[in-house]
Amino acid sequence: MESLKKDTSGQWILLSGLVIAIMLVVVATLFNQVNITGYYASNAALEFPKEDIRELSTQTRLTTSQAYDKAVIINQSSNQTIEQITTSLIQSYNSQLSTIYASHGKAVDVEVANFTYGPNNSTEIVSIWVDITYDDGTTFYSAEPEIVEVNQ
Repeated sequence: MESLKKDTSGQWILLSGLVIAIMLVVVATLFNQVNITGYYASNAALEFPKEDIRELSTQTRLTTSQAYDKAVIINQSSNQTIEQITTSLIQSYNSQLSTIYASHGKAVDVEVANFTYGPNNSTEIVSIWVDITYDDGTTFYSAEPEIVEVNQ
């Protein structure tokens, strides 16, 4: 029994085994952190509402163009100017759009900012500047101004 106490050659094997076990635990923890970080980073990119914003911008451009065309027609039988009619139609669009997006927990606001007139004829509207804001609680987007060419 005395000879086993004096034989220390097995201590190096135990010590190296303990060091290797600790290193494996550290490496496994680091790999786990890398996987979790990659998951959350890619998930955050998927949660960005770029399709909602793109759809809002496209629909607003189309509606602004159509509102201008309708305003030109209504102006022929009305006392209001094209600017007043277009602004009124965009306000109605904004009201309906806000209601639809609010039912999904998002805030949207579309407002007419400015009218740009042609160089040759001071009464000819060339483009309409529209301010668009989008907020879903996480992402805030603002396009000020979104320029819509209407008289082409």
